[in-house]
Amino acid sequence: MTEPTAPAPVPRPSRPRVARRLAAACTALTALAVLAAPTILPAGSSAAALDFPYVNQFSSASGGALHGDATVAGGRLRLTEDVRNQAGAWSTNDTFPSDTGLEIEFTYAMHTAKDDPGADGLLLYLADGAAAQGVGSFGAGLGYACRKESTEGGGRLCDLPGVPGGFAGIAIDHYGNFSSRINASGPGAQPDHVVVRGSGNGIEGYRYVAGAPAPGGTVTNGSTPRRVRITLLPGDAGELSMTVRLQVGSTMRTVLDSVPLHGDDQTPLPSTLRLGFAGATGSHVDNHEVDALRVWKPADLSVGHDLPATAVAGAPVRYTVTARNPGPNAADPSPLQVDVPDGIQDVTWTCEPASGSGCATASGQGDVATDLDLPRGGSAVVTIEGRIADGVEGPLESVATIAPPTSLSDTDESDNTSRASTTVAAAAHVETDKTVSPATVAPGDEVEYTVTARNRGPSVAQQVGAVDDLPAAMRFVGSDDDCTAEGQRVTCRSEVALAVGETHDFRLRAVLDPDYQGDGSDVVNVATATSPTDPDGGDPSTEVAIVVEQDDAGDDGPVPSPSPSPAPGPDDVEASVPDAPDDDAGDDGDRDARGPAPDAGPRAVQGALAYTGVEDLGLLAALAGVVVAAGSTCWWLARRRARRSAVSDDQRRA
Repeated sequence: MTEPTAPAPVPRPSRPRVARRLAAACTALTALAVLAAPTILPAGSSAAALDFPYVNQFSSASGGALHGDATVAGGRLRLTEDVRNQAGAWSTNDTFPSDTGLEIEFTYAMHTAKDDPGADGLLLYLADGAAAQGVGSFGAGLGYACRKESTEGGGRLCDLPGVPGGFAGIAIDHYGNFSSRINASGPGAQPDHVVVRGSGNGIEGYRYVAGAPAPGGTVTNGSTPRRVRITLLPGDAGELSMTVRLQVGSTMRTVLDSVPLHGDDQTPLPSTLRLGFAGATGSHVDNHEVDALRVWKPADLSVGHDLPATAVAGAPVRYTVTARNPGPNAADPSPLQVDVPDGIQDVTWTCEPASGSGCATASGQGDVATDLDLPRGGSAVVTIEGRIADGVEGPLESVATIAPPTSLSDTDESDNTSRASTTVAAAAHVETDKTVSPATVAPGDEVEYTVTARNRGPSVAQQVGAVDDLPAAMRFVGSDDDCTAEGQRVTCRSEVALAVGETHDFRLRAVLDPDYQGDGSDVVNVATATSPTDPDGGDPSTEVAIVVEQDDAGDDGPVPSPSPSPAPGPDDVEASVPDAPDDDAGDDGDRDARGPAPDAGPRAVQGALAYTGVEDLGLLAALAGVVVAAGSTCWWLARRRARRSAVSDDQRRA
């Protein structure tokens, strides 16, 4: 009997190998998902920061994303064709910090060749930089706000969503329904208005904020573009305000000024914002086009002069130019230029920045040209000095300009240029004569000084005056010629204009101090004629002095000089003995000063010395020394003779 054949064993797959294959497959799928995420997910907070200045001529859609019915055609961003019920939008891929603010300029065209009243309008909008990009509702929503599909707003709640994360929409609304009561907010339809709606998301929000009639309407002359400028300025934390200007002819006219984009029912200002355009049609149609977009950060630079209103030919002149940047952004570099008038010569200038600011060039000659570093709240002062050229007459104008760096735009260009003038009067040199009357006085007497101003030319001397600094011994007492004193300085004024060669006198009175003791040689002063048309300030007079006579009453008169003594004779040998002057020196001194005593009879003149006062002590001492020396010599000679005599006697005895 044969055994049935056993079936061969079937190998089972290895579990670890299957697990490894599944893990590899999952890894590959994960990698693909990561790579595909940017194309699947909407743009959000990962956007890069917008570079300034940002310029887009819309030759393509690069730099942003198209939404809805928007296209790029004919070198313009076309948000809608003149076709019913369209909504189109374009928004930047990059975002910007909300506390920077923006200065936005673009052109638009709103037109149709169809037999149609036209609708609806277009707008610029801001959206949260972290939200997805997209487009809002057609018709009344203008591609930004939400709306009720079955109506044009009508006060009913929205069922068509608006732009995701919308923060503000600034509309040029032709048909007027952007002012309708969308989500129960709005005054009702307002054709040809500039209208602002606030923040919203999906079918919530988008409140009405402000509106004003558009000067000149909203529709353009065919495809001819019209310029719009919108300024966003940050305020305190979480605040943002907006100003809208529209081109009217060749000028820009403000339509809405400093509209707040914060407050009740407004979403808090996000950290970043995105910029976009949207437009829509409804039952009526227009082509809505945008072009020539330029975006800068805002600044508000200003420049001003401090130039004297008048100047004099030949005189020095000094003035300042101040540049300021109140904000909101730092402005570096900001070129500053000052065209100094040609009538000012030898011009030098210095630039002094305030704390935190800077001057690229600290000093120079001639016209001013330097770049300034002006942070928010910064300033710099340029001081200009020179000399008015001789012969110049009439007005001179200085022109100063300040410009922001290319990354910024000035929100108020009206104060970027400053003009200031000074009126130059031709020079007239004045000189001074001065006299005093009477010229000889006693203490306590009054004198009159006459100061004469004379114009040497070459022009008329205006408002001639004089200045006189009185000596300390003189006191001003009055004048009939409008002269007043402050301390010892006397100032005379007039409105007199002197032609060349003419003179004008100023008279002033002064009193000599009654206690004055001198002879007047120190009572000297100088006056100077003045005129604002004299660049040198006037030529001073020569020195004028007085002679003072003192009262001699009560004086004893001059002391008589003693009579000279005759030379001693032969009988007066003893007068040269040293002891003789010592006997009566004190008495003789008194007698010499007052004459001989009454009881003294005539007697021979002795060689005595008389003491006549302290000033003769030196002479007396010298004479005494001579006498002592002579006496000593005689004594020595006498002793020597005596010794010789004694020796001779001894020799004879021997």
